[in-house]
Amino acid sequence: MAHVVGRIFLLAAIVLSLSACSSEPEKQWYKPSRNYTMKDFERDQAECTKGEGLDEKCMRERGWVAITADQDKGPPPMQGGPPPARPRNAPK
Repeated sequence: MAHVVGRIFLLAAIVLSLSACSSEPEKQWYKPSRNYTMKDFERDQAECTKGEGLDEKCMRERGWVAITADQDKGPPPMQGGPPPARPRNAPK
């Protein structure tokens, strides 16, 4: 009996580890500076789903912005560079 339980546990661990290794991170969507409900999101998601995938261009056209948990890309590049250095005793 313990042998069967061990195999079931091993199989469950393999399935969980394989499902965690998806090729593309899941995106979350939001509408900045707007109030929306889950029904609004579900409606737009259903209307923008074509075949097996979500049409991201369609979501953006409806005002949605994607958020990803993708950490591999690093921080976005700084726009314009850092501000110029000012001596400590310089007048403001």
